[in-house]
Order: sequence, then structure tokens, then C-alpha cells
Amino acid sequence: MIQEYFRLGDMLVREQLLTEADLARALEEQRKTKRRIGQVLTEMGLIREDKLLDVLGRQFHLDCLDPEDLFNIPPDVLKRVSEPLARSHTVIPVAIAGETLSVATADPLNVVALSELRQASGMQIQFKLARSELVQRAIERHYARLSEDRTLEGLLQPDEAITIRTVTPQEEGVVDLRELRQQVDLAPVVRLVNRLLALAIDERASDIHIEPYEDRTLVRNRIDGTLFEVTQVPAQLHLAVVSRVKILSNMDIAERRLPQDGAFRVSAGGVEYDFRVSTLPTINGEKVVMRLLEREGVTAHYTLASLGFEPAQLQVFEAAIRRPWGMILMTGPTGSGKSTTLHTALKVIRTARTNIITVEDPVEYRHPGIQQVQVRPNIGLDFASALRTILRQDPDIIMVGEIRDVETAQMAVRAALTGHLLFSTLHTNDAVSTLIRLVNIGLEPYLVASAVTLAASQRLLRKLCVRCKEPYEPPPAEQALFDFLPEPPTTLYRGRSCASCRSSGYSGRVAVYELFPITPDVRVMVQGKIDLDLLRRYAAESGVDSLRRSGLRKAATGITSLDEVLATCTEEA
Repeated sequence: MIQEYFRLGDMLVREQLLTEADLARALEEQRKTKRRIGQVLTEMGLIREDKLLDVLGRQFHLDCLDPEDLFNIPPDVLKRVSEPLARSHTVIPVAIAGETLSVATADPLNVVALSELRQASGMQIQFKLARSELVQRAIERHYARLSEDRTLEGLLQPDEAITIRTVTPQEEGVVDLRELRQQVDLAPVVRLVNRLLALAIDERASDIHIEPYEDRTLVRNRIDGTLFEVTQVPAQLHLAVVSRVKILSNMDIAERRLPQDGAFRVSAGGVEYDFRVSTLPTINGEKVVMRLLEREGVTAHYTLASLGFEPAQLQVFEAAIRRPWGMILMTGPTGSGKSTTLHTALKVIRTARTNIITVEDPVEYRHPGIQQVQVRPNIGLDFASALRTILRQDPDIIMVGEIRDVETAQMAVRAALTGHLLFSTLHTNDAVSTLIRLVNIGLEPYLVASAVTLAASQRLLRKLCVRCKEPYEPPPAEQALFDFLPEPPTTLYRGRSCASCRSSGYSGRVAVYELFPITPDVRVMVQGKIDLDLLRRYAAESGVDSLRRSGLRKAATGITSLDEVLATCTEEA
């Protein structure tokens, strides 16, 4: 085995990858911490890990692995090293050749790991070099999947084996429904579905995707806006799993040709969750998506300050929601948190002396003291008809889930102009475009100018994982993006990877806002010939921060990364 008498620091200086002064600093730190010089150098930011591994590989004649080699590890190779052993030394087995087990590591001098790996596997060990970050990601990915595979095996005990005939689209009518109902009630299928639901709750997932393919069914959870693979279910179990979900959701298990919608409720740890279920027929079977909502999520967890408003924005927003009348419109794509912001606003302004009524599709969050209406288009109860009736219920504050058509828009404007405070949402790219959208729907410009008091746009940014975020010095091109700040940051932050964030570098999300108050000057511009470019120039000159600038402020304080801001908040047109 390679001995530690090789002078790594001298090699790096000789190859001009390190200065003598930097090496002296690192050696002083090493004497204090008793860690390896390579680890000290990378943690101090004196050398990149890939450069360090390249030197180690050439000196010790070890291969440096390609990242792809860490993402295609056969299960029989993985089982040679237990998960606790892999985690304790940040190593992972990658290949077997005869009696030799190749193991990826960033520390080829770890003789303790070498000894324990040899004893545990009963094989000769050959180290191969890889960045510690990539090894850690591989550990999270592969051992999680191995654990899921073992769980699935445990769910299907021999005495509970399920035999389900795979049904092609052409054979959809031949399944025996009585037999299918018996199968979906068997313990293995029930346990599997229950475990998927419990896992989604534990991981704070917003959606569960059950996706059929020719040879397998893939289950993925959306966490913080990103889909992560959870497990793979054998293809022959797909029909039983989907049917179990449909039974829970009061759907018709005999109908597999048309989309269906349903819902059910789960109680876990004293907390109730609503699952909104949607099925979609595909060529390989029905795809199921379940939206997960905590019933008391807004009332239990959220405040306006915690959502992501900056102090100046919070003042503008609170002033608008405490007015006695007018329209407040939140805009943004689906899943950007518009409803959460409006529900939180309702919680803030709710009092025993106000009559608040909402009409939604669906009712996502439940509020004590607020009357909430679920639209039912199949029986004629849409947003417009519900709003028409609500106006006869002596309301003070109204929330309309979404303005989709001219009739709903006209009713909303009428409510705002007759002394009611009305909240609603629209689908536009930014706050300024909201006014143009209302005119395009069919409203007269003078009605838009008179009714709307605040247009706001929002997006959700992933927050950096507090356990693995690290500082770095941004290059000049990145620093230039922050020139609008009085004191541009000299240090930014990015996520590495760790077990707590599923190796993504992010954990949780925060909202960014663009708030456009409708001032008298804006009303004059809207009542004339509406010019979007003119409105945007006015907004910029009057101090309205765009979504990107709001995001950059959060990147400057280390809440999120610059990459996340640039990917989510596109450049203004």
C-alpha cells in the first residue's frame, strides 16, 4: 500500500499549482487539526479537488474515475460493501475483476478504510480516485435504491405473491374487476401504497408521480420543485397500485381510458394531509399524480415575513391588503406559490368583524372563520356564478382562485368597485403585464385602472442547504450582476451536497416578489393607449424591483445561489 512519506505539498509547488506561502499556511493548519494535507488544501480553497486528485493519480499510478462510472454500479457490486462502512469512509465499490474489488475514494492514503474494506468484502481492494462530492452523491443514490429494492422484496412474501396479468391498451376490457378488487386489497399492495404516501410526507414532497413504462413503473417525488426518483415498481404491479390509489380516491377502477380526478385524506403524526389525485391514460397504462397539501399548512406555518418579502416590499403589500376595497392580483406560473401568499394574507387580515368568502378550485388550505367554496363546473358552479352569489352574501373580503374569462373578470371588477377587497390570481410573466392581460381578456381600460390597486408577481427559489453551503469568490462577470446594490457582495454561496439535501445542495424554498402599486400616474397611463414598454420603464424608474433583482438580493445574502436565480428569474424583456 502507498505510504504517507510522499511529499504531496512539494509536488504541488513543483508543478506550480501551489505557492510556497500557501503551502506554509496549509502546513500550519494541518499541525493544528491533524488532518491530511490534501483535505486541508481543498477546504482552505488553495487548490481544486480535481487538480489534487490528478496529481495523486499520477504519483501513485491510480486511475481517476469518470463521473459516469459512479452512476452505473451493478447491485451485486454495491452489496460487497455495507452502507455504514461506505458512509464512514466516503467510499463506494464500483467494479469487480476476479478477486479484486475496485473502490472509489478521494483519499487513497486511508489505510483504515483499506483494511476494513478488505476484511468486510473478503477481496483485494484497489482504490480508484474520484471527487469526494461525487462519491457522496453516488452513496446517496445507490444505497437509497438498494434499500428500496429490499423493501419491495420484503413486501412481496412468497405466501402473499400477487399474480397480475399485464394489460395492454388493446386488452383493456378483459380484466376481471372482481379479481382486481381482491388483489388491490392484499397486504403487499396496501403496504406499498401506504409506504409511498408516508415517504412523501416525511420528505416534504409536494407531488407523487407514478409513471408506467414498458418494463417498470417509476415512482418520483417532487421536493422543493425538483423531481427525485424514489423507487421502481415491477410492471406487473402497476395496475394493482394504480387501482389501490383510485379506490382511496373514490374513482372508477373499471375506467382506464379517460382521465379522472379524486381526493383522499391521510392523518400522520397528528397532522392531516389532503391528497389531490389525477390520472392520465398513456400508451403503457395510467399515469397518476398526487398533489400533497397539509390542511392547516398556512395557519400553522406561514407568516408574510417568512414567505420571502423584503422589508420594503412587505410594507407595500401590507398597505394594500389592509385597504377596504380594490383588487390585489398575484401572477406567476402554476406552482409558484400564488395561492399560498394570498391565503397567508387572508390569515393576517382576518378578524371576527369581517366576512371573508373564498371560491377556489380546489380548496387547498382550510381557514377557521372563513367560508370557502369549491367550484364544481360539472353542475354549473364555476368562478363567475359563485362570485355572483357571493356578492349577495354581504362579504367584506373575497378571494377568487383564478380569473380565467371575461365574465369572472367583470364580476371581480364590480366587486372591487363597490367597496369590497378582492384577491385573485392570473397567469402572466411579470406584475406589469397584469394590466395588459386584463384588457386582453376583455375589460375596458378605465375599469382596470379604477379597480386594481396592486399587481404582484412571484416565483419560488430553492434555498441553499445550511449544512453544506460554501462561500466562493465570484468572477467579475458574476459580480457585475450586483452593481445595482449599494454594496455589491464580494462573496457568494453555492451548495455542495450532503445526505440532508439529497445531494442537491438545496433544501426548502423561498418566494421572490415583484410588486407594482397602481398609482395615479399608472391609472392615467392605463386609461390611454396601454403601452407595456412605457409601463415597465415607469416601474423601473419608480423603484420597483424586478423578480431578478429580488432574487439577486437573496443570492447576495446567501439564502440562495446565483445559478438558481438566473435559472428561475429570466431577464426582463
